[in-house]
Amino acid sequence: MFLLGFLLVTLFRTSFHSIDTSINLWIPSIQSNALTFLAKGIAVIFDTTSLVAFSLVISGILFLKHHKPQGLLLLAAMGGDGLLVSILKTLEQATRPTNGIFSDTGFSYPSGHSAGAIVFGGLLAYFAWQHWQSTRSRAFVGFGLGAVVGVVGFDRVYLNVHWFSDVLGGWLFGAFWLLSALLVFRLLKATGLFGSGRFGLVANWLYVAAVVVSVFVVVLSMFGNYFGLRY
Repeated sequence: MFLLGFLLVTLFRTSFHSIDTSINLWIPSIQSNALTFLAKGIAVIFDTTSLVAFSLVISGILFLKHHKPQGLLLLAAMGGDGLLVSILKTLEQATRPTNGIFSDTGFSYPSGHSAGAIVFGGLLAYFAWQHWQSTRSRAFVGFGLGAVVGVVGFDRVYLNVHWFSDVLGGWLFGAFWLLSALLVFRLLKATGLFGSGRFGLVANWLYVAAVVVSVFVVVLSMFGNYFGLRY
C-alpha cells in the first residue's frame, strides 16, 4: 500500500503544484530567527550523513551486545534507503524551491530527510518494542516516532528546501522500505537462521560489507552535489 501510494504521488506529482506553491508561499509568514535556528539544527541531525553515522555507532554497540541480526538490519536498511533515494532523485530530477532559507543543492523529490527519519526512527522503535512489552511503553514510543517524523517533514518545508509533495513522497517511500526490511528480517528470523553458529561467522563479514556500503552512502551524501545527488 505504501509503495502504491508512493508511485501514485510520483506519477501525479504535478497535481500537487497548487498545494506545493500555496504552502511554500505561506511558510515565510511564520518564519523567525529562533525557529530558523532550530530548523537548521534539525536538518543537520537528520541529514543522511548524520543518520548513517548514528547507524554505524548503534550497530557497533548492538554487535558488542551480541545482537548481530539487529545491527545488520539497521545498517542494511539505512544504507539501502540512502542508495535508493539517491537513485529516485536522479530519475525524477525535480527542482527545489527557489526561496529556500539556505542553498541546498541536488534534486528535490523525494525528501531524503523524511524517508530517513521514518526508516531510522522506525527501526529504533521496533527495537524498543521488542524490549518494552507494555502497551503504555509501546504507545509512548509510537507517539514519539510520529512526532519526530512530523517535525522532520515540517522542517524541510519550513526551510523551503523541499515542496510538500517531496515530503509526502519521502514519507511513503520510507514507510515502504521500513516495512519491507522488517518483513525480510522477520522471515529470516522465523527460519532459525540467526540462531545458527554459522550465522555468527557470516554476520561479521556482512557487517564489514554493510559498513562499506554505509560509508559509501556518507561519501555520496557529502560529495554527491557534484552529480546532482545530494539530499
